[in-house]
Amino acid sequence: MGARSGIKLSRVERRKLSCFLKKTKDSKSYRAALGVLLRAQGKGADEVGIELGVTKKQVFKWCRQFRENGIEALQLKKPPGRPAVRGTAAKKRIPQLLQQEPSAFGYMKGRWVVRDIAKQLEKEGVLLCFQSVHFMLQDLGLRRRRPKLRAPGSIRKNYFKRRQIANYKRIAGALLKKE
Repeated sequence: MGARSGIKLSRVERRKLSCFLKKTKDSKSYRAALGVLLRAQGKGADEVGIELGVTKKQVFKWCRQFRENGIEALQLKKPPGRPAVRGTAAKKRIPQLLQQEPSAFGYMKGRWVVRDIAKQLEKEGVLLCFQSVHFMLQDLGLRRRRPKLRAPGSIRKNYFKRRQIANYKRIAGALLKKE
């Protein structure tokens, strides 16, 4: 059965692979182990690749790694690189900022806006773009709500107010860039 696939597994190796499949939480490691197991059951690399959504070359790579180094080769390693410094400092500071009013820091708005949080962090020495701040807010489990710019009431009563809001919406992007 395993002769066609080019990989043969002993009973112990199959048991270890199935235990690894149950324990692993990483999807890439899971797919790699499942690919090796399916190849050992006699499926072709094309079939396994289509089933797992990878190329035939990747399936061969998993099998070769498994033959050379065992299950440890299929486990996802910690990615190399320098650890984040600015992100960790910002994640500590953002909840403290959100507990205070933005007016205490000189912002005219009544609630915190992502761009204002990024500006305040920059003033404190943590340089992050507002998109990074947005993702950090998501990581911290904080939801942001975009305020609606609208004038309640009938059209006749608030025509002037609605006109002002429409004009503001039109030029708001340019105002932010000008700052």
